[in-house]
Amino acid sequence: MSYPEAVILPLDMISEQLAMVDLFLSMFYGEGEIIVSDPAALDALREHVDSGDIPADASLPTSIDLELNIEVAPAHILELHMRIPFIRTQVGRTSTQGAFDADEPPKPVYSLRCPSWLTRKEHAELVATMPIADPDGVLGVVQYLKDTALTPLATADADVPHNNTTTTAAVQVSKKQPQPTEPLVRVWFYLQSLSTRSKRLDLVNWAPSYSLTGFVLAGKPGILCLEGTSADISAYMSEIKTRSWSDVPAYQKKVSERCREEGKEVVRKFVDMREVTDEIGKGGKRGNRGEMAEVRALFESVGLEDMFEVVVGFGGGGG
Repeated sequence: MSYPEAVILPLDMISEQLAMVDLFLSMFYGEGEIIVSDPAALDALREHVDSGDIPADASLPTSIDLELNIEVAPAHILELHMRIPFIRTQVGRTSTQGAFDADEPPKPVYSLRCPSWLTRKEHAELVATMPIADPDGVLGVVQYLKDTALTPLATADADVPHNNTTTTAAVQVSKKQPQPTEPLVRVWFYLQSLSTRSKRLDLVNWAPSYSLTGFVLAGKPGILCLEGTSADISAYMSEIKTRSWSDVPAYQKKVSERCREEGKEVVRKFVDMREVTDEIGKGGKRGNRGEMAEVRALFESVGLEDMFEVVVGFGGGGG
C-alpha cells in the first residue's frame, strides 16, 4: 500500500498540538495515568516552538504517542492510545475523518487495547462506537469509555447467583475467559505496497490485543499473515483501517485476502507478531521486493512452503 506525501505542520499548528499534549498531561497527572512515548522528542519540539523557527535540516518526529490508563472500575483499567500528528498527508479536500480543513491541525488518532476482562466482541463494539469526533475531544472519549465499558461488567454481575459458594469476581473471570471452541485460522493478506513505518508498527503492536500471531513484510508487494480466530482477525483489521489508516484515502486502503487456511490441521506457526522486512533483501526500483528466494525461505522456515505460490503468486524455483 502506498501513501500520500506527508508534510510537516506549520509552526503555529505544531504549537497547538503541543498545547493539546500539555493539556492532557495536566488533566491526567496521577502516577502511571499517562505515558509519553518519546519525552525527548517532545522537549525538542517545544524548543523549536519557543525559538519561533524550525531549521530545514531539523529531525522532527511525525507524531507523539500517549498512553492513557483509564480506571473505569476498581481493578479494571482501559489503555487508550493516542497519536498526536505533527504532519499532514496531502489527500485533497476531504479525508476519512470528515471535511478536510487546512486551517486546523489533524485530529488525534485513537486505539484501544483489549483488556482481559472484556470479550473480543465487547471490545470491538466499544471501539466501533468510540466518539472520536466528539467536540470535547479526548474528554468526550474518556467519559464515553467510563460510561460504556461498565455495561458488560454490570451485565456479568447481574447474571451471577449470589450465594455463599460462588463469588462475583470468580464468575466474572470465568465468563470473560476466551472460549476455545472457535477454530484457529491463518489468513494471508496481499497489499500492493506497504511502506510507511508507523503503519507497519501498528500492524505489529496492535496484534497481541487480539491474540494474533504472524508477520508483516513491507515493500512491493506487502504481505500480512495473521493467525487467530476469524472474529479476532476481523476486529483487528477493522481497527487498523479505521484508526491506524484513518489518514489514508479510502481507495488506498484496499487489502486483498489471498488465502484463508481453515480446519483442524491449522496450528500456529508463529509465536508472536513480528515484522520481517529487514530479514528480506530488496531489489529492483523503489524498494520493490526482489529477493523472492528469501521470501520463499521465510515460508519454508515455518513449514508453509506450499503457501508461497498461493500468496505471492510466484511458482517454480526461488529467485
